[in-house]
Amino acid sequence: MLRDRYPKVKIPSISNTSSLASILSISEDELSYFTEHVDEYYKSGKLLKKKNGDPRLTHDAKPALKQVHERIKNRILKKLDYPYYMLGGISDPENPRSCKTHASIHCGKKILISEDISNFYPNTSNEVVKNIWKQCFHFTESISDILAKLTTYNGELPQGWKTSGYLANLALWNREPELVKTLEEKEFSYSRFIDDITVSSPFFINDKDKHFIISNIYGMLLPCGYSPKRAKHDISSREKPMVVTSLNVNTKKPTIPKRQRNNIRAMVFQMERKHASQGRSHSYYKEWLSTYGKVNRIKSFHESEGEDLQIRMRLVKPPKHFFQGKTKQKKAK
Repeated sequence: MLRDRYPKVKIPSISNTSSLASILSISEDELSYFTEHVDEYYKSGKLLKKKNGDPRLTHDAKPALKQVHERIKNRILKKLDYPYYMLGGISDPENPRSCKTHASIHCGKKILISEDISNFYPNTSNEVVKNIWKQCFHFTESISDILAKLTTYNGELPQGWKTSGYLANLALWNREPELVKTLEEKEFSYSRFIDDITVSSPFFINDKDKHFIISNIYGMLLPCGYSPKRAKHDISSREKPMVVTSLNVNTKKPTIPKRQRNNIRAMVFQMERKHASQGRSHSYYKEWLSTYGKVNRIKSFHESEGEDLQIRMRLVKPPKHFFQGKTKQKKAK
């Protein structure tokens, strides 16, 4: 895994609009129009739920702008080596990043400190994003301004846009590396999954060390315009369950909490009960897909348990015709 604390850009600076337009496979006139009319291509995304049940608004873009975002992501944002401690919203086949990777870093530790950044996406402003393009990627003022306008909406980073996960990781790019260095010099481990910051210690620490860790995290966040979500602040030790992105890390490998696994097992039982009377309905098909996805997640952490549940789910699988349209769509892509 890469051990560079600072992001490393692997493309030359973009200095004029003709170069940027060429990279994005559009004309300069199209680039200008998109830049000044982003709001015309905006649409709301799916309404998700937070863990506490509150609604989480997401954002989407119409196909023309979404295609531009895809090219910005693939042709610019992916041309950068992201530091090893940035673990959410980045596609990286060589160094896979996920909530499992995030949790694995902190497995088997003695002390765990968790902080959550309050309203992270809305507080990642156009100015923050422009600074990423200008200072991190070393693009010119005008190009940075264009890219910032293309990748923000109403002056904020929209959660759900194709470029947003990458930009969210870079929001703290100029201060985070020094924090990581400071913590690692004291043998603490640091990682961030978008807005979820976790620090762990391989040994028990006193209140002074805890204060040192927390004050340094806040010292990184506050000058960048962010604040911690006090309700999510947590310090735990191995005598009790230690959780990172909903995974237990008390042992050498991350595990899904038993209560969650029992809930999913109960969902499988419900699918078995419904199969005879509802197994050919579209609502059953949608519920089966959702449950099977949860079963697959169990398998990725608890192989034997997950395989048993997969076998049960396959025995109550909806008719083939429900899946045929889905297969055709995949082939078309």
